[in-house]
Amino acid sequence: MNLRTTFCAILVGLLCHVDSQVLADTIVIRPKAWSGSLQPWIEYRQKQGHQIRELDADLDTAKLKQSIRDISKQEKVDYILLAGDVQASVPTFYHPSTALVQFGGPRNLASDNDYGDLDDDGSPDIAVGRIPAQSEKQLSDYLNRVIEYENNPDFSPWRRDVHVVAGVGGFGVVADSMIEMTTRKFLAETIPAWVNLSMTQASLSSHYCPDPLAFSESTIDRMNDGGAFWVYIGHGWIDQLDTIRVGTNHYPIMTAGHVKSVKTKHPPIAVFLACYTGAVDASPDCLAEQLILNDSGPIAAIAASRVAGPYGLAVLSDGMLRGYYEQKIETIGRLVMDAKKASLDDARFNGQADAKSQLGMINSIASAMSPQGYDLKAERQEHVWQVNLLGDPLMKLAHSSELPIRLAGDSVRPGQALNAIIRCAKAGKLSAELSIRRGSVTDEVRQAKVDWQSDAGRQAYLDRYLAANRQTLVQATQSVGTGEAEVQLSIPENLKPGRYVLRVYLECDNSFEAGSCEVRITPKNSPSPN
Repeated sequence: MNLRTTFCAILVGLLCHVDSQVLADTIVIRPKAWSGSLQPWIEYRQKQGHQIRELDADLDTAKLKQSIRDISKQEKVDYILLAGDVQASVPTFYHPSTALVQFGGPRNLASDNDYGDLDDDGSPDIAVGRIPAQSEKQLSDYLNRVIEYENNPDFSPWRRDVHVVAGVGGFGVVADSMIEMTTRKFLAETIPAWVNLSMTQASLSSHYCPDPLAFSESTIDRMNDGGAFWVYIGHGWIDQLDTIRVGTNHYPIMTAGHVKSVKTKHPPIAVFLACYTGAVDASPDCLAEQLILNDSGPIAAIAASRVAGPYGLAVLSDGMLRGYYEQKIETIGRLVMDAKKASLDDARFNGQADAKSQLGMINSIASAMSPQGYDLKAERQEHVWQVNLLGDPLMKLAHSSELPIRLAGDSVRPGQALNAIIRCAKAGKLSAELSIRRGSVTDEVRQAKVDWQSDAGRQAYLDRYLAANRQTLVQATQSVGTGEAEVQLSIPENLKPGRYVLRVYLECDNSFEAGSCEVRITPKNSPSPN
């Protein structure tokens, strides 16, 4: 062997050695035969800087977890993707319940959390997500949808939409009213004012109740509208949500039979704050599984596998909302993982310093309504175990940048112009709108005469529902460049004095910016604003 040949051999050896030392940050567990269907997704993730290591599925969870531990000792693993259904290929773990079992829950909770819990302390160390595919085609189709989702070039205002569907609690009049009050306050204070939030509520007395005899159609319509999130709050079962009671009849909110009607243009992330809707080990498939495997369904789902409680779900959802809107966490897997870790952080729940916060209020109400000696932390732990992510944990989340707003004055009167300066970091299409405050309703909504027993009364239900969710009063759209942009809105002559919200949204190439501020409308005969 001459010197040149020897040098080339050494160089090739070095290169091979370096390649073998590339550290994986993602483990995929899948049936061995499905490896080929993962390759387009693996190549896509590698271009983003991820390194993937594949493991053959094994029905022995202990062996799988030991393999993950062994790899994690040598490599910095951040994500685990379970590519397969529980019954067919990739099993789940089980934990005994000591808290929720007291409220009629089963003795065991199905949990994917253990795959990412390396030290068995109940808190995840690695973000975990499952694609519950039963075939290579299902897996490939779903992963293609994720790639399309991340590369969607449409950054129009649909990205600020959040749709909430709420069932009736059924925990008793006092408990239901407290839960409803807390939920509304929680949503109003945690979700930024620039978010376009729609409400659909299964209560005949609610302003947000559509035609009650066609409630499921409105539920599906909101999911099909698309947006950042679609959230259900209420009772649920493996393959259906609760019903709305109308007279002596009950009408479904959503069942497995409605899945075929789900055709989202901009698929949201579905969040089920309900029991059993994420029972990944059940047969037939749970509702969350069926929805994300639908070719035009939600892009991911977060749901509980067994009986879940309002307290534990509220704590987890608080963490997810703050993670998305405040911390701007990059991936959905990290969003769920960080919310779980936060819900087990004792410092957030001990002492009086947190008593006046939103989370402190939720904790106080839960303590007052729980049996004597009930362990609230045990309930939080059981939600960490059983609330699973169905979807690709590496899926990137789109976040807005802040749009600073400067108003020309402290207030404005009806009939005058509202002037504002918006500082735009990018060029794009700017929308500005004066809106009613979240939770407020107009006289049109308050005075509506509804009656589910007549066609006209049912139409009035629908009209009232649409009006209650119609937040925008005045809107203007214009093209802007970088720097300061001036917007002007004409305040209606008949607008009642009070506090309103100015919402702004900037649609850019490959991103969006949003912001909001309070606007005070003073009476016509008040002194001119400064």
